[in-house]
Amino acid sequence: MPVEAMPKGVMYRGVMPKETMPRGAMSGSTAHRSNAASQAAANRAERRAPVVHLLHEGLPLPSAVPSSDAASGQSFSEPPADEAATWMADPLPPEVLRGLPGWGDDLAASSCFAPTRLGGVPMLAALPGGAASPEPSAPSPASASAPVAPPVIICGPCTSSLDVAHALAAAGALPEWGTVLAVSQRAGRGQLRRPWESPPGNIYAALRLPAAGVFATETAAIALGCLFAEAFNALGVPVRLKWPNDLLLGDAKVGGMLIEEKRGVVLAGIGINVVSAPPPQALRQGWAVPAASLAGLGISATPLTLWRHLVEDSRFCYEAQVLRAGGADFISCAEKHLAWVGRGVVVHGGEVGDCPGRILGLEPQGGLRIVISGREHILRSGSITPIPS
Repeated sequence: MPVEAMPKGVMYRGVMPKETMPRGAMSGSTAHRSNAASQAAANRAERRAPVVHLLHEGLPLPSAVPSSDAASGQSFSEPPADEAATWMADPLPPEVLRGLPGWGDDLAASSCFAPTRLGGVPMLAALPGGAASPEPSAPSPASASAPVAPPVIICGPCTSSLDVAHALAAAGALPEWGTVLAVSQRAGRGQLRRPWESPPGNIYAALRLPAAGVFATETAAIALGCLFAEAFNALGVPVRLKWPNDLLLGDAKVGGMLIEEKRGVVLAGIGINVVSAPPPQALRQGWAVPAASLAGLGISATPLTLWRHLVEDSRFCYEAQVLRAGGADFISCAEKHLAWVGRGVVVHGGEVGDCPGRILGLEPQGGLRIVISGREHILRSGSITPIPS
């Protein structure tokens, strides 16, 4: 994939593999899948460009909102401002956002912001230079019927992007495929809800997924990993999947994913080390692979540009393969990106305890097929690390 074909704001200084398929389409295509991908590409071209929204007034913790305000539907306005502990997401004026690493470049095309509301929540919509209000008073029939892109909602330092996303979804402000992108987190969580380092400059995002289909099954995590691995590889960035929910470049972790469901809302929490990575002492000793940042591995990217590309391509891949092709073999797709197949690994925890084994692949429900002492086992929990070759 030539460098000039990549989105502005994302640059890979490694060797680009030749792109042989439509961006976001799964490999192993048949004529049926190829036609489905072509139809999805046409629909993709008709979509409106996603509007970036800024949660500039912040979001209070529920306990900081008087019950009278909550009852009147004004639970997201005028929270107490004297204590940081009252905020789920801190206020974030546009001028402050532009001053954060990478964000000024991301917002260079947006010369102004216009007040708007999503689900009654006050926000600012980023507009290109000279653009009018994002809320036309009398849309034409053509524009009214055009597909509406889900929003990308940027928030200030917060407890976690998942917390903010659940609150916005409850307020009707976060539709399916809508996302929350936090500049930093105070209480980010990873696998097994372990705390995660969240300094500014990286991606700390929550993505609302469809609550039906594959994301309502036990293969949800594998399907999500497949979609994001496809999106990264469409950029020429050879990300692989470390079972069950990590993203690797080489043998280093550059990101992680988890899925949680509350009150019928399915969210994916996704963290990507864009400019920095946790130090070795912050990792689970003996259980975790080394962490690395994209920048440290020769990939220059900015949070918003990279995130929009990944979400757009993941959604495109999902729609092309699931909605139009009538289903998708996410297991085969994930196996294509699975790290360390055929290689010796150490299994930590899970059903088999700490012992060496060799990865075979994935079984239909997303469990890891692994040979231990000459016998095949299926892992559904635990962690793996490679045996140095």
